[in-house]
Amino acid sequence: MLEQYAETAYRGKQDAKFRNEIATDERETMYCRYQSKQAIYPRGKVFGHCFDSSQNSDYKYNLSGKAQHYRNILGSDPHVLSLSSLGRKVTDVLLLSWGVAHLVNLLFLFTIPLFLFLFADTEEATRALFLFLLAWGVSKLFNLTVWKLVRKKVTHTRVNFERKTGLVWSSDKGSNGQKIKLPFEQFNAHYKVQNNPQSGFPLRGVTLLHFKKDVFYAWTGANLISSAFVHWELLQNFMDVTQPLADIPQFEYYREFDKTTAEFDKANGRPKYFWYRVDKSFLKEMTKADDELLKEFNDEEQLDNLLMGKPIKKLTPPDIFKFPWKYADNIKPESEIKFSKTLWQKFTSFLMVDL
Repeated sequence: MLEQYAETAYRGKQDAKFRNEIATDERETMYCRYQSKQAIYPRGKVFGHCFDSSQNSDYKYNLSGKAQHYRNILGSDPHVLSLSSLGRKVTDVLLLSWGVAHLVNLLFLFTIPLFLFLFADTEEATRALFLFLLAWGVSKLFNLTVWKLVRKKVTHTRVNFERKTGLVWSSDKGSNGQKIKLPFEQFNAHYKVQNNPQSGFPLRGVTLLHFKKDVFYAWTGANLISSAFVHWELLQNFMDVTQPLADIPQFEYYREFDKTTAEFDKANGRPKYFWYRVDKSFLKEMTKADDELLKEFNDEEQLDNLLMGKPIKKLTPPDIFKFPWKYADNIKPESEIKFSKTLWQKFTSFLMVDL
């Protein structure tokens, strides 16, 4: 039996006071003081769907079992969307540095010894290979032993969105040692920009900041403002119990546990576990439809509109985003669903560290 929504569940509306009474200079942290003064994304639909290129990764994570693996580690329930927020703790920086260092070492492992072998001498190449292998081995051994024991206590900053209750809370505990749970309605999505030192182009995103407290969720995507609008729409969709969950790979796990979504799926004859059963080639059709819709969205113009507080252009998405199963040809039987990694995924997982 599907659980009922709490009286506090978010229903797509926000009291104006949560936009008009935003705390600014009196906040404790410099980041929140700055973000509280940035432009606010409007509530409601702009693209009318939540599909973007990131769903390709979610599709792969589902079938490889990686998504379920992370849910088991985090202890998430089927009504909570737990998302990693941009780092604000020392441990976040250390974990990111470890991951980057491990990846850089891997690149050197496969390139520098080969370069030395071809253009220098065999002895130098062998020495370099040994050193890079040693560094990789130490990092991997630590990941498989010590890290497994402490990872639940030393995790990335995560923000949890609970659809059933409409509450939002951070994995960080407050000054009194308790987790502060706050209504989604009380948060505003502020414009966020972050420098990308590799390309020189800014990364645009969202800081979902409580109108009074220094509780926030921070995310950046591509240089295009459209990616930020889609991500904000995804958060709103997950929390709005008056609407079924968006039909995307990321939300497949949650669909059968949600009352509104389960009723919608039954009424429209949606195949159960559609995104676990459809062939990956269908993602190209979804991406193509998304690209066509993006052509109607003038990114620079809409960024200017956002920053100046002008109305944002709203798009009308094709039905493939609402009823994707009606456009898919290759949907395998439910009995053939398998959650396992390909040989290539197993190989890359072996090489990398699992943070």
